[in-house]
Amino acid sequence: MDEEHKKHSKWLYAGAIAIAVITLILLIYWLIWGRLSVSTTDAYVNGNQIVVTSQISGFIQTVAVQDTQLVQEGDLLVHLDPTDSIITLEKAKSSLGEAVRQVIALQQRALELQAEKQVRLSDFIRAGQDYVHREKVVEEGGVSREDFEHAEAAFVSAFASTLMVEHALRAAVAQVENTTLETHPIVLAAEEELRAAYVNLKRCHIVSPVRGIVAQKRAQVGESILPADPLMAVIPLDQMWVDANFKENQLKKVRLGQKVHLWADIYGRFSPFHGTVIGIAAGTGSVFSLLPPQNATGNWIKIVQRLPVRIQIDPSEIEKLPLRLGLSMNTKIDLSKDGPMVPAPYEGRALFDTPIFQQQLSGADELIQQIIKENS
Repeated sequence: MDEEHKKHSKWLYAGAIAIAVITLILLIYWLIWGRLSVSTTDAYVNGNQIVVTSQISGFIQTVAVQDTQLVQEGDLLVHLDPTDSIITLEKAKSSLGEAVRQVIALQQRALELQAEKQVRLSDFIRAGQDYVHREKVVEEGGVSREDFEHAEAAFVSAFASTLMVEHALRAAVAQVENTTLETHPIVLAAEEELRAAYVNLKRCHIVSPVRGIVAQKRAQVGESILPADPLMAVIPLDQMWVDANFKENQLKKVRLGQKVHLWADIYGRFSPFHGTVIGIAAGTGSVFSLLPPQNATGNWIKIVQRLPVRIQIDPSEIEKLPLRLGLSMNTKIDLSKDGPMVPAPYEGRALFDTPIFQQQLSGADELIQQIIKENS
């Protein structure tokens, strides 16, 4: 019995020592590393979802992509029937040509009236001279009273004609004054109509604004669409981040700029990602829900809240190991670095942009100059 008791005591003693050693190791780990990090498995990949819509209404003629397909920036997604847009563009081209000819006619009319004014002015001077000469000799019988009256009437008529041409010239000059053919309002208005028609024709080609994966394709050949109708979504593979939902009691030392170690369930622990804390949400998820909680009741029970922390992932790692929206992530934030909890003020710079809409005007000015040249 004593032997068995000694053996039992020996095992208890060894177990106590093992527990003490493990406790000491865990304590040392916590003092050196554990207290300088927080982790959570309540984290998911998030990113931009670009809903593609048409800028004009029309009928779908071609659908060029399917779900899960990779598209580059500027690739054709959907092509609308361009018939109406082509007709409108041709009408706008004719209107511009007509406007150019109208302005040229106005300019020529001003020059014509300028020459006519000189003719009428010379007629007025001659009529005035005839009137003065006859007035001096009419009392002496040098000319008849009838001849003098005719000279007087011709003088008044020449004055009225000169005045009429002067007013017509002023009206003609007012229509072209301080302008050239290219800067005249009539031509400029026709140019804007042509640009609008040109852009609407280009908008029949609905292209991808970014490089990404096609998702939620709804566009079907033959259906009628309006500008507000969603056709599909494009998910940019390089515009992804992680939203990690930490408990509120874990955020005491979480700061912007701290390094984060991550791994995705899809790739496992041996394919880690590296990230940086770039933001802490302004409120918990429950506050922004459709029905926010009302805690001013007698049956209140405290529930630990979670606050989303946004983590930016190294773009080169995402390119090497592509992620998908909604994937589960495991995150561990290194708390050894201090920093601010609130980001710096917004600088006004663009975070994301695309040149595809500016490209819709490409070629319009060249077409306008060609029409002006052909009609001037």
